[in-house]
Amino acid sequence: MLFLHTWFWQYQDLLHGFLWVVLSILSFFLLILLINLLTYPRLQADETPSRRSDGPEDRQREPLVSVLIPARNEETCIEACVRSLLAQTYAPLEVLVLDDQSCDATAAIVQRLIDELPAERCGRLRLLRGEPLPAQWIGKNFACYQLALHARGELLYFTDADTVHAPETVRAVVDCMRRYDVQLLSAHPEYVFGSLGERLLVPLLPFLMLILLPLALVSRRPEPTLSNGNGQLMCFERAAYDQIGGHFSVQDSLIEDVVLARLCKAAGYRMIFVDASALVRCRMYHSFAGVVAGFSKSHFVAYQNSLLNALGAIVFMLMVFVVPPVLAVFALLAGAWFVFALALTAFLLAVVLRILITLRSTHRERGYMLLLCFLHSLSIFLECLILLNAIRWHYRKAGIMWKGRYYKK
Repeated sequence: MLFLHTWFWQYQDLLHGFLWVVLSILSFFLLILLINLLTYPRLQADETPSRRSDGPEDRQREPLVSVLIPARNEETCIEACVRSLLAQTYAPLEVLVLDDQSCDATAAIVQRLIDELPAERCGRLRLLRGEPLPAQWIGKNFACYQLALHARGELLYFTDADTVHAPETVRAVVDCMRRYDVQLLSAHPEYVFGSLGERLLVPLLPFLMLILLPLALVSRRPEPTLSNGNGQLMCFERAAYDQIGGHFSVQDSLIEDVVLARLCKAAGYRMIFVDASALVRCRMYHSFAGVVAGFSKSHFVAYQNSLLNALGAIVFMLMVFVVPPVLAVFALLAGAWFVFALALTAFLLAVVLRILITLRSTHRERGYMLLLCFLHSLSIFLECLILLNAIRWHYRKAGIMWKGRYYKK
């Protein structure tokens, strides 16, 4: 204790300066978050553009929407996803599922759903057999490329097999794109969890987005950096998708959704990113190991595979979110009360950020998820370890592994 007291006394000015900097950064994050929470559009079932009518002529003008689902070994979730899309209230709709060389019952399940359809709806769902993966392509990107080739719609609605969509979702997407006059709509769903690891780590996806990206500018500014894409829901106007080269232009990208959004903006098209948590839900992973593998696949790529950028991000996240609670504990033991007060305030401010985002984006088990907000520092620490693992994956000879395939980057 005497050593701790002496150490804190010796370095108190440095610690005070450090913690004031951390508090300033967190306050800035809070400002961005509050603006985002006030301006972040919600995808809602009652989207009703003023020019919309329910008359026969207006219904004839409704664009055909092609819902496109790449599926590789998705037997545990594909049925719920497809059934939710077949139940859509939006009428001009086709659902295409591409079986991407699955070695489970994915294709058989989709074929059974096709066989169960009444005769008048039998063309609404189609099953495509994916071709062998060419060199240089990422599996999902090649699957989406093939889906787009077979789609007939004016709107291409890409979604993942682990999503479930409320019956009004497609209607809400079409109306929202009309209202904001955009050629691309993307969204984040409500995330559903099973294991503790999922609950600690997956919420970091909306957390980091909402404290770092001013979402109000995504639909208002033309800069490609002010964009965001989420492959769990991306709806393109066909003309814009073809103009930017579609998934062919991102064939080797592990973050193809983000790159496609930036390509849209770079080509002069408009996009919007919305909160779809009231209409779409997704369970991305089914274990802590699954989260680690999924995050390790893409996290280093998000930093442009730059070791300097990634290590800088790790240091930054540790300093802002992990060091303050550790300092608070040692300052309490040493009786350094002002350091303790500053460190505790920094920790609680970070927790407040997580609580506000949880209240906005979580609709199930909200009480439990709010309690886990107090483990935010642990979540960030695990995130840093996963980023280190992503770096290791990038540099190992075997490359990055995902869904039974290795990609050398």
